[in-house]
Amino acid sequence: MPAPALILSLPHPPRPGRGGTAAESDASPRESPRPSTFWVTHSPSWGRELAEVGGLIGAVTVAGWFSPFDFHALGHVYLLAVILLSLRVSRGPALVAAVGSALVWDYVFIPPRLSLSLLDLDECLLLGTYFVVAMTAGQLTSLIRAQQRSEQRRERRATALFHLTRALAGARTLDDGVAAALAQVDGLFEGQSALLLPDEHGHLVPHRASTLAPDAAALAMAEWCWRCRREAGRFTATSPDADCLYLPLRGDGPALGVLMIRPPAHAVRSSPRQHDLFEAFAAQIALLVQREQLRSAGERAQILAESDRLHRTLLDSVSHELRTPLAVLQAAAENLARDGAARHPALPAEILTATRRLNRMVGNLLSQSRLEAGGIRPLLDWCDVRDLVASARRELGDALAGRPLRLDLADDMPLLLADAALLEHVFTNLLLNAALYCPAGSPLTIIAGLDEARGRVYVTFADEGPGIPAGLRAQLFQKFRRGESRGGNGLGLGLSIVRGLMQAQGGDVLAEDHAGRGARLTIHLPHRPHTSVPQE
Repeated sequence: MPAPALILSLPHPPRPGRGGTAAESDASPRESPRPSTFWVTHSPSWGRELAEVGGLIGAVTVAGWFSPFDFHALGHVYLLAVILLSLRVSRGPALVAAVGSALVWDYVFIPPRLSLSLLDLDECLLLGTYFVVAMTAGQLTSLIRAQQRSEQRRERRATALFHLTRALAGARTLDDGVAAALAQVDGLFEGQSALLLPDEHGHLVPHRASTLAPDAAALAMAEWCWRCRREAGRFTATSPDADCLYLPLRGDGPALGVLMIRPPAHAVRSSPRQHDLFEAFAAQIALLVQREQLRSAGERAQILAESDRLHRTLLDSVSHELRTPLAVLQAAAENLARDGAARHPALPAEILTATRRLNRMVGNLLSQSRLEAGGIRPLLDWCDVRDLVASARRELGDALAGRPLRLDLADDMPLLLADAALLEHVFTNLLLNAALYCPAGSPLTIIAGLDEARGRVYVTFADEGPGIPAGLRAQLFQKFRRGESRGGNGLGLGLSIVRGLMQAQGGDVLAEDHAGRGARLTIHLPHRPHTSVPQE
């Protein structure tokens, strides 16, 4: 029989148990095993092929002995038998068929029968021509068949690599790419596979998409393969008795990981072309891992650059914002020390205003730090919108001077279940934000009500300022994002803190589009009905 060819079945059917353990995969119902389409399950057996040669030549001889045809016609039959055998056996047995058929034809059928002697020159020429033609036809047929198998193997190898490359190119993340690659490996090589990548401690760990769970011995072999950048395991010179094949993912520097493949039990050896396909798969997966590492490095560099920019922005903003109230405090203190409070009755109010501004800035910085550290733990209790607005107005003091504040509450406005201190901070930041970006004397409106359809309570802060630019709307609640304000630059933390404090209480804040002039910022909280309200 001819040596089995490399046959790939693509595309592959989906595998059960993807991402699980080997035991889970084996527990799934399976169809009856199919014949191997990739692995060489046995070595070419010359004994069996020679038996086929002898059987067919013997059958032709027996049939010719009892047939009425002369030896010339039987020579053509023998030649046909040699060509047919060349389509099934390798080149060595095909040569034996050509020589053997010539000798049997001469001995049995060419006169004198049952003798190897020839009567005249014509018979010698006939036998010699037959021998040359049979041997040439048999060898050419075997050679063409071998070339055909080689071309089929190359074509199917290219097809397999094309499918793998396309699957890896379409993967958006490393996990998707590894899952697609291991699915191709398992389907093509008819076994189980695992991709081992180094963790932060420098130890190889299997990827979660692996279908092979390596034991301690397998991990030790993979570590050796990874550190030495050499293949090991089955079908190699290093530990050939192992159950798995270990292929390092070679990059520009150290190995990126190890690809483990456990072939099926019926695989007895691998051909050089098959080994080249193993290495090609490992090289493609290595490119995937290297691409992900480069992408991660680029993202880390971008994050570091952004962090450095934010730190510089914070430092510049804090130094600028703190300088103004500190200068006011210093000048007021010097005037009080020199002339006394009687000659400068407005100085205490200036000191109080500057102190409040400093407190607000320091409070915003502390709130942002607590939000980023996850230190906000709201203490929920029943709150009244009127009380929160009054507290925020007292906190802002002169910042709202000359601005009419209108409160529009729905008749069925319920109490809010929230943290009063956090919500007061939210109200303060939203009112101050509206005051900074609105013309002097323009009114501010607070609208509160119950949205029964969505099951939430809302409070809207509306102003008559220039509104929110379209380019700033998507970044409105990010840190250090500021528009063009009238009352100073600010730190750009107010709205970021508002969103963080609202999300900590189960709510959120959003900027609404509306046809009129100005901006509308709405906070909302889940509505929880209350049964009774304390008298105070």
